[in-house]
Amino acid sequence: MDHSKPATKSKCHVLVTGGNGFIGSHIARRYFAMGHPVTVADIASRSHFRNVSPGIETFEGDLRDPDFCARVVRTADIVLHLAANMGGMGTIHEENEAKIYQDNHTITLNILSACVDAGVEKFFYASSACVYPTSLQDGAESDVSLCEHDVWANPPPRPQGLYGLEKLNTELVIQNYATGNMKTYISRFHNIYGPYGSWKDGREKVPAALLRKAIVAKLTGKYEVEVWGDGSQRRSFCYIDDAVEGVLKLLDSDCHVPVNIGSEEAISIDDLARKAAEAVGLDLSRLELQHVVGKPVGVASRNSNNSFVEAELGWKPRIGLQEGLTRTAQWIRDEIDRLQETAQGEAERAGLLENLGESSLVRLRPGKHIFALLLPITSRGHASDADPPACLESLRAFARSLLATTHEETGVPLGLGCVAFTDTTFPGMPTFPVIHRTHMSIFDGQVVPDVFVNQDGDPFLYQLYRRFGCSRVVDCEIRNGVGGRDDARYEKQHAMDWTFGPLTEATCLVESWLAKDSSYSGGCRKLTVDIIVPCYRVMMGYLDNFLSLKASPSCSVMFIIIIDNPASPNIRQLREKYEHRLDVRIRVNKTNSGASASRNRGLAESAAEWVLFLDDDVTPARNLLLELEKSIETSPMAAGFVGNAKFPTATTTFTTALHLAGVTYFWDIATKLAECKDVPWGVTANIAARRDINDGVLYDVGFPKTGGGEDIDFCRRKREYVKSRGGDGFVAAPHVTVTHPYWNNGSRSYWRFYGWSKGDGALVKRYPALVYRDIPNSAELLLFSVVASVATAVTAMPSSLRWLGPKFFAAVFVANILHDAYRHLWRDAERTAAIQSTVTGSRWLAAVVESSLIRMFSEWGRVVGLLERGEFGLLFHRFEWFAGVHGDGPRNEERRNNVQRIGLSVALFAVLAGI
Repeated sequence: MDHSKPATKSKCHVLVTGGNGFIGSHIARRYFAMGHPVTVADIASRSHFRNVSPGIETFEGDLRDPDFCARVVRTADIVLHLAANMGGMGTIHEENEAKIYQDNHTITLNILSACVDAGVEKFFYASSACVYPTSLQDGAESDVSLCEHDVWANPPPRPQGLYGLEKLNTELVIQNYATGNMKTYISRFHNIYGPYGSWKDGREKVPAALLRKAIVAKLTGKYEVEVWGDGSQRRSFCYIDDAVEGVLKLLDSDCHVPVNIGSEEAISIDDLARKAAEAVGLDLSRLELQHVVGKPVGVASRNSNNSFVEAELGWKPRIGLQEGLTRTAQWIRDEIDRLQETAQGEAERAGLLENLGESSLVRLRPGKHIFALLLPITSRGHASDADPPACLESLRAFARSLLATTHEETGVPLGLGCVAFTDTTFPGMPTFPVIHRTHMSIFDGQVVPDVFVNQDGDPFLYQLYRRFGCSRVVDCEIRNGVGGRDDARYEKQHAMDWTFGPLTEATCLVESWLAKDSSYSGGCRKLTVDIIVPCYRVMMGYLDNFLSLKASPSCSVMFIIIIDNPASPNIRQLREKYEHRLDVRIRVNKTNSGASASRNRGLAESAAEWVLFLDDDVTPARNLLLELEKSIETSPMAAGFVGNAKFPTATTTFTTALHLAGVTYFWDIATKLAECKDVPWGVTANIAARRDINDGVLYDVGFPKTGGGEDIDFCRRKREYVKSRGGDGFVAAPHVTVTHPYWNNGSRSYWRFYGWSKGDGALVKRYPALVYRDIPNSAELLLFSVVASVATAVTAMPSSLRWLGPKFFAAVFVANILHDAYRHLWRDAERTAAIQSTVTGSRWLAAVVESSLIRMFSEWGRVVGLLERGEFGLLFHRFEWFAGVHGDGPRNEERRNNVQRIGLSVALFAVLAGI
C-alpha cells in the first residue's frame, strides 16, 4: 500500500547535517528549490557544487560538539541527518573502524538529543546497506537481493564491520529514543552515486573511482584501469536524483520503519569498469583491467530488494546505470580539466594524472611518532650532601625547554611573536598583547614607535607579527570594564597612518634581525591580504561563502565586513556566528553612507599589504585567494589586480540584452585582456589593490552612492601614484574569479544603468587626457529633438513645423534600433556569438531590440548627469573607457557607429517629414 501523502507544512525549516557532503548537498538544494528555508551544518565549509546557493545558510562546525548541535537545530522543523565519517572501501576498512564507530555514534547521539530538546517534527536518518548480515552476502556466484527484514536473519545480527554495526545500533537507538511528537524515518542507502561527491580523495565510491580512472586512461592513452580485488564482487548502484526522490517520498509518508533506497540491477565490478569506460568514450577493445589484490573489497554480493519500498512509497529508480554513469563522467571530466589547468608544465600534469589513475587508502588515525627521553640521574642524586629539590628543578627546567620547541611550528627563532586576547567590548580587535624580550632586543628596548601615544599599540604589535605568522590569540575572552569602546578617563590620541610607514619600517627591522639570526632558515614572511566587503543587504548565504575562503599557509587573510544598513535584521545573526573570530572584523555604519564610503572605512580598518574588494552578492571561486596570491607573487610591483566577475549564462531576453548593450563588458575584462599588465580599470565587484603605500587614494564619495564612475576613478588615481614611483599598473588576474548574479534576480529594470551613467559622466571633466570629441550620440540627438519640440510648441510656428521635433525623435529612436540590429546580427555577429546565452530565434531578435533601449537609456543618463552638474560644454565629449590600451580602435569604432546612426536618423527623418 502506498503510504505517501502531502507534507503537513508548506514552508518547513529544513536542517541537513552533512549538507556539504554528497547526498546531503543534493537534498539541501532540492528542498531549497521547493521553497523551504534550508540550513546546512557540516565540518566542511563547502560542497562540491561550484555554483553555491546563497539562500542556503551554512554553519561550519563539528557535530561531535553537543553545543554546536544544539545551536544548529534550534529553529529546525525537519532534520535530515546525513553527517558521518564515511566513504568507499578506501575509507571503511578494518584500520578505521573503531574511529568511524566512535565519531558517527557520537554525532548521532548529539544531534538526536538536540532534536528532541528543540521539538523537531521530523527526523530522517541515513543508514546503510552495510547493516545486513555478511553471512547472506558471501557468494559472488549469484545475486543477493536483500529485504529490510533480512537484518534479523540468522541471529544475532552480524553487519558488515563496525561501520555497519554502528548504523544498525543507531537505527535501534532512534526507534527507541524518539519521544513526543517527533516522527522518525530511516533509509538504508545502497551505493548511491552521481556528480558533486567525493571522487579523488580516498572517500569516493567505486563508480566515481572507476570513472576517474577511465578518464585518466583516455587522457594518457594507456587504456589501463585499476580494479581492487578480482572484479567478481557484485553490487547495485542507485543514481543520486533517484535517491533524493526516495528520501522526499519517505518524509512525506507514514512509513516509520527502515526502507531500502537502492537499485535491484546488480552488476560485477569488472562489468561496472567496462560501463565506466564506455561512459567516457574509451575503446573497450583496448581496455585492460588491472586487478589489485590486498585491498579492501567488501562483501561478495549485494543488491537492494525494493518490493517493500515500492509498495509503501510507490518509489523505484528511474535512471539507468549507463545514463547515470555518463552524467557523472562528464562532471568528473570537468573537475579533472580544472585540475590540469593548475598544473605547471607537462611533468606536473603527467604526475597529476598518474596519481588520479590509482585509488588510495584513507587512514583516519595519524601515524604515531613514538620517542623516549633518557634522563640519567647519577649517584650524586642519592648522596647525603645532594639536594633532591635541586634535581627535580633541573628536570622541570628540562621539561620547560621541551615546550619551548613549539616555536618550530612557525619556523622563527624562539621569542618572536605576539600573543593577544580578545575584548568582548570591542570584538575583532586584539588587545593586551604579550611579547617576548626578543621584541625589546629587536627594537632597542622600545615596545612601539614614538608615533604612538595611548592608542593603536595593541593592533600594531598584532599586525606586525601577523606578517610573520607569529600572531596568536588566547582562546578566552576578557572584558575591559574601564576602557574598551566606552569613553576613556583620558583623551584618546590615535597614531596617524601607523599602518603605513611605522608598520612597514617595523617589518623591515624584524626582517633585518631575522637575516642576522643563525637559527633562522627563512620562509616565514607571510603575504597579508584583507578582504573588504561593503554590505547593505547582509545576506548570510553570500557572507558564509566569503568567510569560508581558505588561503595558503604562506598568506594571512582577514575579513572586514562593513555593514551599510544599521537597521538590517541579520546583523545580530552575523555577529553571533562570526564575531568571535579574530580574522573577522564587523563594523556597522551609523547611517547608510554608500558603497564608496564603506570601502573607505574598510581601508581605514585594514593593516594588510593588499586589499581585495568584493561586492556583497558575488560568489567567489574556491581557489580565489590561492589565485590572488599567485598573481601577487608574479607581479609584486603592481598597483593592483583586476579580477574576473562572471555572470551566469543568460537565459532570458533581458539578461541577453544586458550583454548586447555592453553594460557587462568590463566585468570580465580580465579575461579579455588576460596578458595585460596595465588594465585601464576594473569593477569593484572583484578588484585587489596595494594598500601599504600612503598614496591618499580613496573612493570618491562624490560619485553616486549606488555606483557609477567611482571604480574607474579609484583605479586611475591608484595607477598614477604607483607608476609615478616606478611600479606597474593594474594587472589582469583572470583566474581570480567570482560569479555575479543578474541584478534583481534578472528582473527587468533600466534605472541602475541610468544611474551608473549619470555618475561616470563626471569622468569627462576629471580626466581630459582620456577624453575625445565626437558627433552627437543617441541621447544628444534625442535631447535636440526634445528641445526642438518644446521650442516649436511655445512659439507661433506653423503646425506643420511643430511635428518636426517629434518626428526627429522617432527617427533617432528607430535608427538606433536598426543600427544595433545591423551590428549584432551582421557586422559584429562573430563578436556577438561569444555571449553565453541560451536565447534563440525571435527572443534573440527581441534581445537585440531591448539592448538598444538599454544603451540609449544609459547614454541618456550620462547626458542628464552633465546637465545637472552644469557641464554643458562637455556635451559631445566621450571618456575613452580603454584608456588607450587598444590605441585609437575603440574611439574610432564609436565615432563610426555614431556617424552611421546619425546618417540613418537623418534618412528616416526625411522620409517621415516628406522631404
